[in-house]
Amino acid sequence: MKSLRYLDKYFVKYKWRLLLGVFITILSKILALQIPRIIGKSLNSVERYMKGTILDKSFVEEQLLWNILIIIGVAVLAGLLTFVMRQMIIVTSRLIEFDLKNEIYEQYQKLSINFYKKNRTGDLMNRISEDVSKVRMYFGPAVMYSMNMIFLFIVGFSLLSLKILVLFTLFLVLSQVY
Repeated sequence: MKSLRYLDKYFVKYKWRLLLGVFITILSKILALQIPRIIGKSLNSVERYMKGTILDKSFVEEQLLWNILIIIGVAVLAGLLTFVMRQMIIVTSRLIEFDLKNEIYEQYQKLSINFYKKNRTGDLMNRISEDVSKVRMYFGPAVMYSMNMIFLFIVGFSLLSLKILVLFTLFLVLSQVY
C-alpha cells in the first residue's frame, strides 16, 4: 500500500471532481432507496382499500398512479445521477492515466542512451500501457464501486436506524400507556 502513496498527489489534484462524484453517489443512493418506501405507501393504500378504511376506489387509483409516476421519476433521476457519477470518476481516472503517462514519458526522456541499449523498447512501452492502465483501474472502477458499496451501506443503515429508533420510541410510549 505504501507504493500507492505516490498516487495521492492525483487525488489532491482532482479532489473537486472526486468530491463531486462522492456527492452525486450519496444523492443517487438516497434516491434509489426511496423507491421501496413509495412502493410501501402504495401497498398500504391498497390494503386500506381492501379493509374498507378507504371507500373511494378512484382516490386509491389516483394515488397509485401518482406513486407509479414518482417511482419512474425517482428511478430515472437516480439512474441519471449514477451515470453522471460514473462519468465524473471514470473521466478523472482517464485524466490521471494521462498525467501518469506524461510523467513516465518525461522520465524516459531524461534517461541515457545506455539505458535504452540495456532495456528493450517494447518492454518499456508495455510498462507505460499495462501498468498505468492498472493504476487507472484502481482510480476509476475500484474507487467508484467501493464508494458505491460504502455509501449504499451508510445511507441504508441510517434510514434503517431511523425507522428502528421510531419503532423503539413508539414501543416505549405504548408500553407506558398500557
